[in-house]
Amino acid sequence: MDPKKNNKKVDPLDQRIRDLRKIIREKVEDQLLKQYNKAQKMGKYPWEGMWLTPQDIEKIQETMKKRDRIVFVEIIALFLLMTLFSGTFYIFLTSLLPR
Repeated sequence: MDPKKNNKKVDPLDQRIRDLRKIIREKVEDQLLKQYNKAQKMGKYPWEGMWLTPQDIEKIQETMKKRDRIVFVEIIALFLLMTLFSGTFYIFLTSLLPR
C-alpha cells in the first residue's frame, strides 16, 4: 500500500527502509545480470542452480534418462513380484480351507 494514497503521514523510518530495499534490490539485480552476461560470454547457461555448458547439460540429461529407465524397470519388477507373491499366498491359503 502506498502511504500517499491513504493521506497518512509517512514515517521517516518506513520511508528509509523502503529506499534501502529499493537500492539493495537494484544492486542485487545488477550483480546477477553481470554474472549472467559473463557466463553467457563463456558459453555457459543456468541449469539447476549451476552454470554449465550445453555439452555438460546433455551429459546430465542422458544420465537422468538412464536413471529414469532403471526406476521404471524397478517399479515394473516390484509390481510383478507383488503379483506373484499375492497369487502364491492366495493358492496357499485356499489349500488350507476345508472343501
